[in-house]
Amino acid sequence: MKSFPRARWIALTSVVALSFLSGAWLTRAKPSAGGSVYQQARLFENVVGAINRHYIDSIGEGDLYQRAAAALVTSLNDPYAELLVRENYREYQRQMSGTKLDVGVQDVPVESGAGAGDTAALEASDEVLSIDGRRTVGWSASRVDEALRRGAGPSVSVLVRPVGSDRPVVRRITRTAVHVPAASPGVLLDGGVGYVVLHRMSDHAADELRAAVDGLKKAGMQALVLDLRSNPGGLIREGVKVAGLFLDPGDTVAVSRGRDATTRAYLAGESADWDGIRLVLLVNRGTASSAEVIAGALQDHDRAAIVGTPSYGKGVLQTTYPLGEEVALKLTTAKWFTPSGRWVQRPPAQAIGAAGNRTPALEPQAFRTVAGRPIPDQSGILPDLTVRSSLRSDGERVLYTALGDDLERFRRVLSAYAAELRADGSVTDEDFKVTGDMREGLYLRLQAEGVSIGRETFEDASGYVADQLGYEITRELFGTESVVRRQAQADRQLQAALRLLRGSRTQQETITSAVAAQAAGRSR
Repeated sequence: MKSFPRARWIALTSVVALSFLSGAWLTRAKPSAGGSVYQQARLFENVVGAINRHYIDSIGEGDLYQRAAAALVTSLNDPYAELLVRENYREYQRQMSGTKLDVGVQDVPVESGAGAGDTAALEASDEVLSIDGRRTVGWSASRVDEALRRGAGPSVSVLVRPVGSDRPVVRRITRTAVHVPAASPGVLLDGGVGYVVLHRMSDHAADELRAAVDGLKKAGMQALVLDLRSNPGGLIREGVKVAGLFLDPGDTVAVSRGRDATTRAYLAGESADWDGIRLVLLVNRGTASSAEVIAGALQDHDRAAIVGTPSYGKGVLQTTYPLGEEVALKLTTAKWFTPSGRWVQRPPAQAIGAAGNRTPALEPQAFRTVAGRPIPDQSGILPDLTVRSSLRSDGERVLYTALGDDLERFRRVLSAYAAELRADGSVTDEDFKVTGDMREGLYLRLQAEGVSIGRETFEDASGYVADQLGYEITRELFGTESVVRRQAQADRQLQAALRLLRGSRTQQETITSAVAAQAAGRSR
């Protein structure tokens, strides 16, 4: 089949874009099933006009153009191409800029009576009954959060029932744009090992990471675990900056190849003074895009040991083209490769051979790091040491199955009970143990709140309940850093990273230990 000339594609795209934005008649040429691009554009407008005038359901002409434009993008069969319109475009811009609409939901419950009144912010323990008059009983927390944030107005009216109260309260919540940190503040763990989570690659992610690591370094950090798990990526420039912090200026971070084999090298810029800091990166299937750029670059330059499970495998880049005040087109425009030449793109799961079987995988090609260490070219970034994440316990599965629709109420009661324990002063040590009396107190409050969970089920899930109660009490009494330290004890991948760092003196020893453990079959 002949390829469509590039000039004609550009002309057709311009016609469709202008038609979509203005709906203007671009030509008076007689439409036909063939002919010039202008005749095709005329035919397209005649189809839109006919549907607008005669279809059984009334559909506005502007809406038809928008549907046609969206269908054109969908026809590319590109899972990352997207027509972003109105709220979707605004949400995309917020994600890239690192902001969100704050609706006053308290992440940490306040003491009973604090900030009470019709103008108080929502608390985690509040049961949301309606939003702007729309009944929300039975909604999940994520659905409630979406409804609060995605409304059109600057404020929202919410009917809530505070935990322990029978009287609903109306609260007027103002939507305010606030910054969402891309990097966690950082926590210094035992042995001089720092731990920082990089959540996303939004604006200023590199600056925030640098501030967090510099703070830990001043506190005596000798080694760092950088957690990229479930980081979906974002801005490629921020990924390049983050990788560059650990590399020498001018080092290759990634290479992209676009249309007509046009190439571009992404080079490390200003580096941080972290040469002596040993580094382990944590990755998993949720590590994608520019987060994979970081992992691939640091692995190829032998600057970090990679621990976890293979990353997502998104080896392509997108460019966003604004087409108007509330519309933009996001298109895949290039492939990217690690410094050694690896392309991490994961083949689509639906790739099926002619005989109905999956297409057999090609033999992995071996690439080498700067130090000459072989690394395979496969889907995603492969860890130097594979460690599976902590599996959901039997108790957790039993509890979730039994709770069903009461899961959100369980979490609200859990938070409120932790606040009560903070108030009574019974816990004073950060290393406290969750006692049987504490669990019994939680069970009695669950029963009082009508949460349907039997005694046997509760006892079967006692280990999981104790963990969650311990985290909530720790958050209430000692803060987020203490929660991270407590959670770290049960994080198998983080613990593996800590063992590597505490058992080595140089970066090369850290990497060698990870590779040796993998070869010896000690991956878990």
